[in-house]
Amino acid sequence: MKTIVENRKIYHNFEIIKKYISGISLFGFEVKAIKMGRVGIRDSFVRIIGDEAYITHLFVSILDDIKDREKFNPTRKRKLLLNKNEIREISKFLHQKGYTAVPMEIGIIGSKIKLEIVVVKGLRKYDKREKEKLKSAKREMEKALSQKYK
Repeated sequence: MKTIVENRKIYHNFEIIKKYISGISLFGFEVKAIKMGRVGIRDSFVRIIGDEAYITHLFVSILDDIKDREKFNPTRKRKLLLNKNEIREISKFLHQKGYTAVPMEIGIIGSKIKLEIVVVKGLRKYDKREKEKLKSAKREMEKALSQKYK
């Protein structure tokens, strides 16, 4: 998948449980705007309504050549194209406390725009600190080993 936009904060704020790749139901000018990189996924999240999955607060910028600019809502909810089994799996996670589904990246596969969704569990402050300590300890060990074998 050729990445257009990536949400890097996910790695810091959440623990990734499971990944899914889905399509998005879009208008033509939205596809054009996304391919130009005029999209924001930072505050967006996935909701299950009935038997369908929707992404809300996905910001797609309005292009200059759109006639009805006033009628267009850049953060409208957009339907996600997932299998029923995938929707059921995501729904099971979302009904548990502390789990949520957020978009990790938007990319292109062939000529289609795809969205990588991850089911995540939020990290607390002490979890983040512990994760940072392990990362720095690993970095120190690698640095010591590389100096030893020089």
